[in-house]
This record gives sequence, C-alpha cells and structure tokens, in this order.
Amino acid sequence: MKIEVVTDKENVLLNRRDIVFRVIPEKEVCSRENVKNRLVALLDTEPEQLILDRMNVQYGMQQIIGYARLYGDAQDALAIEPDYMIARNATTKSEEDQ
Repeated sequence: MKIEVVTDKENVLLNRRDIVFRVIPEKEVCSRENVKNRLVALLDTEPEQLILDRMNVQYGMQQIIGYARLYGDAQDALAIEPDYMIARNATTKSEEDQ
C-alpha cells in the first residue's frame, strides 16, 4: 500500500493539521488500522494524536481518498473530537501486550 499526502493545512485555531491523503492499494488489505499505522509512521507522530476521519473509495479507480486530523497533543484531540470518533480511532492492543 502506498500513501501520499495530497494537502496538509495548518489549523492554528484548533492546534491541528488537516490532512487529505491518497491510498493506492497494492497487495495488502487497506483497513482503517493499517492505514492509520502507516500515516502515523509517515507523519512521525503518536497514534493518540492522529484522528482518521474518513476513507472513501473512488468509483472506478483503485485508490482511496482519506481525511485525517493531526493534533498537537492528545489532550487537544480529546477536548475537540466527539466520543465516537475517539472510540473509532482507539488503538487496539495486541495479544502480546496483554
């Protein structure tokens, strides 16, 4: 899976960056968790600071356009984002961590 950032705008008022990205799938499954992990690595940030809002498959094309918000710290994300979005973006612990 290849991810490229299309736009990256600074939102100073909310202390976040609004990011539009494109995913070009290859052989991997493009689940929310896989895409979020790749974005965290690409943007060199923490998973708690990145909120993956939506991913839309482009009709007739093999690519996905997505929208994410990258907060300055996790407390800003908790204060601004609705509870369902925080729950949707919660990191799952692997069986090794438990």
